[in-house]
Amino acid sequence: MRKMLSQKESNYIRLKRAKMDKSMFNKIKPIGVGAFGEVTLVRKIDTSHLYAMKTLRKADVLKRNQVAHVKAERDILAEADNEWVVKLYYSFQDKDNLYFVMDYIPGGDLMSLLIKLGIFEENLARFYIAELTCAVESVHKMGFIHRDIKPDNILIDRDGHIKLTDFGLCTGFRWTHNSKYYQRNDHGRQDSMDPVDGEWGAMGECRCHQLKPLERRRKREHQRCLAHSLVGTPNYIAPEVLQRTGYTQLCDWWSVGVILYEMLVGSPPFLASTPAETQLKVINWESTLHVPDAANLSRESKDLILQLCSGQETRLGKDANEVKNHPFLMGIDFDKGLRRQGAPYIPRIEYPTDTSNFDPIDPDKLRNSGSSDSNKSDSELLDNGKTFHGFFEFTFRRFFDDGYTNKINLDDNDNQGPVYV
Repeated sequence: MRKMLSQKESNYIRLKRAKMDKSMFNKIKPIGVGAFGEVTLVRKIDTSHLYAMKTLRKADVLKRNQVAHVKAERDILAEADNEWVVKLYYSFQDKDNLYFVMDYIPGGDLMSLLIKLGIFEENLARFYIAELTCAVESVHKMGFIHRDIKPDNILIDRDGHIKLTDFGLCTGFRWTHNSKYYQRNDHGRQDSMDPVDGEWGAMGECRCHQLKPLERRRKREHQRCLAHSLVGTPNYIAPEVLQRTGYTQLCDWWSVGVILYEMLVGSPPFLASTPAETQLKVINWESTLHVPDAANLSRESKDLILQLCSGQETRLGKDANEVKNHPFLMGIDFDKGLRRQGAPYIPRIEYPTDTSNFDPIDPDKLRNSGSSDSNKSDSELLDNGKTFHGFFEFTFRRFFDDGYTNKINLDDNDNQGPVYV
């Protein structure tokens, strides 16, 4: 016991003194790219452990007013320590970039699965909605509202279970965090859709359920292409968030309802040809939300959609048990623990560095390494020419979570404590 504690202390001191930088990791392959950042599969040189490293260019973060979002994501991921949220191991910065080093979740995301399958059978949708209910509940128990729950932000692990990621729009409803970081509403990373002509009927009703599988796949891939653009359409965001009339954690349950609709029908319920039209349809949901009869949804699934996508006064989700107890989720054993139960879909993973469950990345879209701007100074990259500043209180490392459990035989309860430096 004394020897173990001594080694703990030694590792703690070493971790605290060591300055993190990108040279500690070998890049393997890019697995995601967004409006102002990219995600790469990396291997930590000293431990050989695999991680997903998100790299954000500081100049882009500043120019696009994303400082509050980046700070919020770092705070939530640093505090989160549960099975439903992607774990952050390190965050650090250098002169040009910010880095998040997180769990590598090899099964891809829910949008990839939607592209692959088109429309889910109700049993598969039921499983994911049950797990998503637990994931949303875990975020709310920490005292946060996610605000950006969508298929792209729901990852699937090697066992087929989900984890939430991308907390850049997350906000707090408690006083333990600096409120200035959670009062901005510049939704730079909202989801985007831009359907081609003919996708809508004369009355503006979605007809994705009538599309052939190949057509539906093409439109979903187009949705993915636009999902990370700076000009976003709030397909999954609750009307009260868009109207800025005041919102609670109920806004996340609205997003769950939209995702259930998309799983079973084939597209989000407020799909429109322009961002402005989509926003207008969301705000006027009472007249624009329709569940098509041709989709052949069960009475229970349709009822859950309508109870989640409803006004705040009547919306399910004031307590997660309201959602868990809905007839659509009857038969789900929440008490047993969903992650201890088998998943209906297991992603195919051939080897540890297999990235086949993620969309291929166009090399031309990668900006953080090898871009033409990479050698320019920060003052050149910033439109206003102001001298760049550092991101304070950004550095983080999770103590004893970099493989030390296996090395010194710690149990899970000894493997929890984060270290802020």
